[in-house]
Amino acid sequence: MRFLLKFLLRIAANAAALFVAVRYLPGFHLAPRAFPYLDAAGLPPFWQTVIIGGLVLALLNAFLKPLLKLVSFPLILVTFGFFHIVINLLILALADYFLAVLAIEGFAALLAGSILVGIANRLVK
Repeated sequence: MRFLLKFLLRIAANAAALFVAVRYLPGFHLAPRAFPYLDAAGLPPFWQTVIIGGLVLALLNAFLKPLLKLVSFPLILVTFGFFHIVINLLILALADYFLAVLAIEGFAALLAGSILVGIANRLVK
């Protein structure tokens, strides 16, 4: 039960970070799209897309990020933890690849977005 609550909080935090990135970072674009399961809830397509984006980011952070941390542990030690930013960059780039509605243009937008998502995930931990 506690894991489920924590995972729902992680989805909400990632959705909030995605919303902030779309609203305030140039080069971060989200094309609103209606999803069948969320359409019944009466949410506008933009919010449906933000929730799905938060879900994808939460799944990637829950399952792929620990594996990437394990593999890159020596680099994390050598760089005094700054390699976590590279891992967050990879996670956000994968989310951009998997989500057709998300478009990240340029490295600066990717870097700023990955820092936002990293902060959001750190707050939930």
